[in-house]
Amino acid sequence: MSDVMDSSYWVWVPVGFVLYIGAFHLIWPWMSETYFPAYKLMERSKQLMWKSSISSTVNAVLVSLVCLYVLIFEEEVSRNPVWADSPTVKINCAIMIGYLFQDSVLQIYHYKKIGELSYILHHMSSMYPFYYVMTYGCLPWFANFRMIAEFSTPFVNQRWFLHVLGHSKDSELYVLNGIAMCAMFFMVRILSIAPYWNKVYSIYGTPAAARLGNLWYVMIVSCVILDILNLVWFRKMMKGVRKVLLAKRDDTALKIKNS
Repeated sequence: MSDVMDSSYWVWVPVGFVLYIGAFHLIWPWMSETYFPAYKLMERSKQLMWKSSISSTVNAVLVSLVCLYVLIFEEEVSRNPVWADSPTVKINCAIMIGYLFQDSVLQIYHYKKIGELSYILHHMSSMYPFYYVMTYGCLPWFANFRMIAEFSTPFVNQRWFLHVLGHSKDSELYVLNGIAMCAMFFMVRILSIAPYWNKVYSIYGTPAAARLGNLWYVMIVSCVILDILNLVWFRKMMKGVRKVLLAKRDDTALKIKNS
């Protein structure tokens, strides 16, 4: 691995942490009480999850758009996927770490209400390699490609929002969002597995990869964990969507029969 340690991007980690934790406690409650009257009537656990989901959605949209920008306009990252110098990717990783850290803290602190072990494991598996990208400037393409997965997050959160706001699981909006959620999740988290590991294979044994040292194994292990989690989550999604679609089909058939 490179001996050059650059801590100049670390400042973005507390920036991200403070912004998201501040929004969680101040901005999201005010916004929710102003525009969503149902928020005041929710039990404490749902209010916590509501605010956490807003932070997750905002972070996902911002991070994903930056990733798309890098993918389209920063050609050096594609030409040199291991050691390209991309301040944009480093800042994006730093802010992502700030968000993941604050979300982990909230989930641990409120574990009985909103804590989810798989999410905490996901956050830890992501923060560790992002730290090296931010600090040593390595693997910018791989970090950027991984964060594109956040494009699916708004749809996942929207499903929960619709549910807590009273939309039935067989409502048109709920079903359409479910289909969009599964399609996007499949594209950015499942279908992307093959090209990602093909890229890993393409740099294996190269001088650029040899400079990574033990970080090579950090990348492999963390990404294997993330891929397994994504496959498990996708399986759960597909089972849920199948159940809703079958119920909707049976309901439609019953209405036709009784008409």
